[in-house]
Amino acid sequence: MDSLFKKLDKPAILLALAATFILMNLLLNILMPKGLALDLRFAYSANEAYAALENMGEKLREQYLIVIWTVDMPYILVYFLLLTGIFRKLLTGKNILILPLVVAMLDLMENLLVSGLILSFPTEHIFLGYLASFFTSSKWLFVGACLVYILLGLLRKYLPKSPGDLDLKG
Repeated sequence: MDSLFKKLDKPAILLALAATFILMNLLLNILMPKGLALDLRFAYSANEAYAALENMGEKLREQYLIVIWTVDMPYILVYFLLLTGIFRKLLTGKNILILPLVVAMLDLMENLLVSGLILSFPTEHIFLGYLASFFTSSKWLFVGACLVYILLGLLRKYLPKSPGDLDLKG
């Protein structure tokens, strides 16, 4: 397993993962219910979740469920590998590699809970609605943390280390 992660920071692998990430983002943007997908919300209530599912109608709920399982689930693996590769390239310390795994696990739990909400609709499970929101919101907080670490890694890697590193004389 460690040898797989060692290969993730290779430029060709990162480029392929980034291209796949972009393609899957485009697919999700096209296929997810516009303005109704719970995956893109933050701190929604159970009532808001069920209102969104109601507004989708049966056909769109079925499509949403299919997209979760055929596009969003594989997408978790793609961005997990991409984030892990970027972290390996920019950051030191193995402990930091846990962040992409946390994001992926939160997203997986979100998808399972949202799938459960869809499959049991119109029966409302308020606790599961709030639990889905918790995992969705937590996912976005950890995505934000990943972006902060990536930015810090880029700054550390590409900014001069000392004032003498600046070549101001041209």
